[in-house]
Amino acid sequence: MATVDSASPKSTLLKIADTIALLITISLALYHMYTASFGIMPAYAQSAIHWGLVGSYIIIRHPLKFKGGFLIDYALIIINIFLSYYQLVIQEKFILTAGVYSKFEIYLSIISIVVALEISRRAIGKILPVISILFVIYALFGSNLPGIFRTVKFSIERIAPYLYTSSDGLYGQTLYVSAQFIFLFVLFGAILDMTGAGEFFVNIAFSLTGKVRGGPAQAAVYSSMLMGTINGSGAANVVTTGTFTIPLMKKVGFKPAMAGAIEAVASNGGQIMPPVMGAVAFLMAEMTGIEYGKIALAALPTAALYYVTLSMSVYVEANKQNIPVTPKEDRLKAGKVMKEGWLYLVPLIVLMSMLILGYSAQKSAFYAILMSIVIGFIKNRENMNLKRFLQALKEAADGIGPIAAACMLAGIVMGIINMTGLGLKISGIIMSIADGRLIVALILAMLTSLLLGMGLPTSAAYMILAILVAPAIVNMGVPQMGAHLFILYFGALSTITPPVALSTFAAAGIAGSGLWETGLAAMKLAAAGFIIPFIFCFSPELLLIGTAGDIAFALITALIGCIILSIALGGWFKVNLSIISRIILLPCSILLIMPKPVYANIIGLAVSIVVLYFEIKVVKREKESMLQQNN
Repeated sequence: MATVDSASPKSTLLKIADTIALLITISLALYHMYTASFGIMPAYAQSAIHWGLVGSYIIIRHPLKFKGGFLIDYALIIINIFLSYYQLVIQEKFILTAGVYSKFEIYLSIISIVVALEISRRAIGKILPVISILFVIYALFGSNLPGIFRTVKFSIERIAPYLYTSSDGLYGQTLYVSAQFIFLFVLFGAILDMTGAGEFFVNIAFSLTGKVRGGPAQAAVYSSMLMGTINGSGAANVVTTGTFTIPLMKKVGFKPAMAGAIEAVASNGGQIMPPVMGAVAFLMAEMTGIEYGKIALAALPTAALYYVTLSMSVYVEANKQNIPVTPKEDRLKAGKVMKEGWLYLVPLIVLMSMLILGYSAQKSAFYAILMSIVIGFIKNRENMNLKRFLQALKEAADGIGPIAAACMLAGIVMGIINMTGLGLKISGIIMSIADGRLIVALILAMLTSLLLGMGLPTSAAYMILAILVAPAIVNMGVPQMGAHLFILYFGALSTITPPVALSTFAAAGIAGSGLWETGLAAMKLAAAGFIIPFIFCFSPELLLIGTAGDIAFALITALIGCIILSIALGGWFKVNLSIISRIILLPCSILLIMPKPVYANIIGLAVSIVVLYFEIKVVKREKESMLQQNN
């Protein structure tokens, strides 16, 4: 690669860009820590300043490549900052002249849409910008359509100012969630990882699973789960833990595709694992009005069942392939690892305790960040230097960029849906096709979620689906919590579902396996994730809704059902199972996962026990018969 003369204009521009990016990352962190602790600002101001900084950072980190492109980039930065500043001006102006726009403000509004589309394209690719443009086109020309999709006539002079200034628009409630909550949790994850917590999570997972067949695979499951509690991005989680766990899984005997699939499914679970849940928990709280703590608590049992199923599937696969236990000399001692690193759990305990006690999410994150810094200095003072701090701030800025961009464009989609009434129309179509049959509505919602989730960040997919699909499910009798968690699950699962599967792409690249082979293995391992959402829509006990007795019974039967599901799909329990037994066990597992009716649980359990007993007996008799013949 050709070197760049340190005195060349190109090198000077790069240094300027790096300096500006550094200043923005510092400003982002200080601004959000200030607003989380002492500074109370109106929602529009919080969002505007947040996007002014994040949008500018995205432009610098994703510059145009052609000659002279830097001139456009810097012009775009100035325009974006001015648009964010004018958002403050126009909102203050509305106190006196609500809904009255000058020609300048109308043109500025049009420019704000174009700028948001271009910045977001750089951060998250073309899919969501194209979807946003299609929604704007629908608002402009929907009056020419026939039937249910026909709208009243909207001009660009009406659409653009609405999207620029409305609480449902560009700087509206979705961007506000990014500004108020999400960045703080992204920063918390980056700071906690800087202290060495990530390495501790991996080590504790390895130490606890060393005596089990396929220990490195079990370690991948639980280290990714622990990382997911602070990370929440499937692909990022794969890259963080997968570079270490995937080679180890291959080394002990797992096929490359299976090793990649295990890591992809484990990492993907971070998006449904509290407390962060891929940042969607905060969006869900904003869009449903349900407290964040209640959402995180309701999501915990189903997330735990997801990981139990995956862990059992890994155990079944390891035994089926006769993968050895990790040699004693290579195992880590759990007591020693915990003794050396238990302090890394304190920030998570502080975070969860404050949330449970009713403190706001931003206040809880603020103190968790401070506690992480204190723990870092106690545990590893050498790492807590200026260079590492700046690197953590950079990681936080890199992490919030795609999320904020998705929230920004989701404002376009939400604004158009509210203007045109499209959400009600889509919900009406789903309800009409379902004709009162909830299972049909849920299947349609699942397919829509998987389709829209392809290539989109989970947060963006959720926001669109929450408006288009969730109302139809709620109208058919599903609790609001259940409906929104349903679409979240399938929006998240789209990242491991081919053909566009971001987490699977990352894992397959590290494992050196084929995308489709890895993707199909991942879907098999994540089977519980495809089944459980349907169950909790019919019986919300799995979301901790109901009496204590019903909830306890539902969780116990669901746990047994998930274990049977893993056995049925993997085809092993003490012995290799016949295809007939596996076919019988599959519906039995679903009967057990269903909380009601009780007789279905009893039938599922009884048939499972009988099938497994006879499988073991048959194999035992065959072995005894062969021994007698040999003698």
